[in-house]
Amino acid sequence: MATMSHSTVRTDDSIRTSVVDELKWEPSIPSANDISVRVKAGVVALSGYVHSYWEKEAAEAAATRVYGVKGVANDIEVKLQSTRTDPEIARDVVHELESHVSLPAGKIKPTVKNGWVTLEGDVDWQFEKTLAQADVAKLKGVIGVTNNIDVKPRATPSEIKS
Repeated sequence: MATMSHSTVRTDDSIRTSVVDELKWEPSIPSANDISVRVKAGVVALSGYVHSYWEKEAAEAAATRVYGVKGVANDIEVKLQSTRTDPEIARDVVHELESHVSLPAGKIKPTVKNGWVTLEGDVDWQFEKTLAQADVAKLKGVIGVTNNIDVKPRATPSEIKS
């Protein structure tokens, strides 16, 4: 594949071809053939269907890493292959959050409605907020995640008076 200098302006058609190739190449997107790609002025619009929220996020990441892409609109819908009830999903989410050693036990509260998980609570670090969402997104039956976790750092040693 020929390398492009950063001064090369890519056409929408060449960007579209590269995004389609990237989606098909990415092993975490088995539903790549069910994703439609449109490009206008360097902005990629993804639509179609995948079988997990994890796949939807992977498709967005794949499109974003293509040279020449200025933005991505991710309108992909998640169509689950099997139906799971909200209580089943909620139990899995709670278990995942409680069993992860890097997440503060009991500080993140999930709510599940129609497969969509909302995370709320307070954590000390940004990585904990990000990790909680990533862990929940991969669970079977989850079609989306809203991350409303607040990052509220504890006082630093210099702020504590002796």
